[in-house]
Amino acid sequence: MHTGKNIKALRESKSISREVLAEEVGQEPQIIEQIEEHEYEAPVSVLLKIASVLGTDISALIYGKEFQEKSVMVTDKNSRMKVERKRGFDYENLAPYYSGRHIEPFLVDVYPVDEDKLEYSTHEGEEFHYVMEGAYKIIVDGKEHRLEQGDSIYFDSSLPHALSAIGEKAKLLASIYHSVSMSHVTRSQKMNDLITAARHLGGMKVVIVIPNETAIEAVNRAIEEQVISEALLVGNSADFPQDYTHHQDRYKIYEIEKGDDYDMRCAQQAVELIRQGEGHMMMKGNINTAIFMKAVLNKEKGIGSGRRLSLVSIFELPKLNRLVFLTDPGINPALTIKNDIETSKDIILNAVDVAKSMGVSTPKVAILDANEVPSEKIPSSIFAQELSQMEWKDAEVYGPLSYDLALYEESAKHKGITDNPVAGKADILIVPHISGGNFLYKAWAMTMSADVANVVLGAKVPLIITSRSDNDMTKFLTLCASAVYSAHKLK
Repeated sequence: MHTGKNIKALRESKSISREVLAEEVGQEPQIIEQIEEHEYEAPVSVLLKIASVLGTDISALIYGKEFQEKSVMVTDKNSRMKVERKRGFDYENLAPYYSGRHIEPFLVDVYPVDEDKLEYSTHEGEEFHYVMEGAYKIIVDGKEHRLEQGDSIYFDSSLPHALSAIGEKAKLLASIYHSVSMSHVTRSQKMNDLITAARHLGGMKVVIVIPNETAIEAVNRAIEEQVISEALLVGNSADFPQDYTHHQDRYKIYEIEKGDDYDMRCAQQAVELIRQGEGHMMMKGNINTAIFMKAVLNKEKGIGSGRRLSLVSIFELPKLNRLVFLTDPGINPALTIKNDIETSKDIILNAVDVAKSMGVSTPKVAILDANEVPSEKIPSSIFAQELSQMEWKDAEVYGPLSYDLALYEESAKHKGITDNPVAGKADILIVPHISGGNFLYKAWAMTMSADVANVVLGAKVPLIITSRSDNDMTKFLTLCASAVYSAHKLK
């Protein structure tokens, strides 16, 4: 990766010193120097901060060029990226730095594999092989083809296929075509940065409890987009959607027999895999949410973090050049339950953690209410004031604020609010009740067609609870956000 070189070139082109860049991203100048001189690989959260300060997208830092649907990227022979896929193959990616590519070009060394050990793959798209050296056989949809040097084959890769060298080794030029990259489909630049950041991590692992079609579809897409490297499936494999076989080499099954307490035993096995460090996130499949959560929050064998669970929804809204984090539109009925300020703190801190993982150095948190004046007639506004008067580390918290005063600087200036550190600049919106959060969520996602990612926080890893009503982009972005957050927590 040329990340350090690209950061240095961009910084110098904008006449920004290392000291100024370090201050803006909350790092010491020597850390920036180490990043630029390739002595330290910056985590994704820091790369996102640097991209924001330099006024570019993360693709410019990773690939040396801002994301465009049409661009040019040269890969020299020393910049190829080796890819571990499965036994019997060595892969080198010939275009690892082209953002949002539709085609994956590889150099592949194929070795002989015994007939009973052939591994079949299926995935959406098309595939082309050209034999550069040696000979190999490929079985596509049950029919065997033998190819020698100079031969080529083009086939529908959704058909089951497997290959083996004839002789000691064969070398192929292989191109895999994926019809549409999610980078090209997303409507917003900040969400595209999130996708690129998730890919940059090199693939994370997800544990799925009793996988259903919704979960498998989302994970298959994330595997194809290089966000997920491996999925651990927990449950009775006889009931799994067959689409997992499209990437069978990336799925590992933990078989659970049907019987009494089947759902709970599956959830407990998934939790144990997380406790053992086998997965970076945990995904709900065909299991009751209450049982899923009960296993997660078990005091002795669960993966609770000590904080209350809450949902953080991540949006990019029109006319706002920043991500907006909304909480809680789906789990907690109110910000302050029975005057419990500690619950409110957990909800706010969960959102702050997510924002920081995505490059927001010091998140600005607005606690929403009807207006900015606390009133005894509106108890939630008094709680908002109380929360804003507390001491917060690495965040600026203020409330109450109305929606317009929280998000739009023009509204704040028009009302004469110029010395408030949050007004008009909020990164995080905290709603007083779930109904308000749900209204905002659906208005943004459905009426405004804004892209959204959803992460459930409060456990030791992010929890993914997708809905059948979620579109493909929402499910995919949720996995991207969970991957980025997990990596941030691991650093």
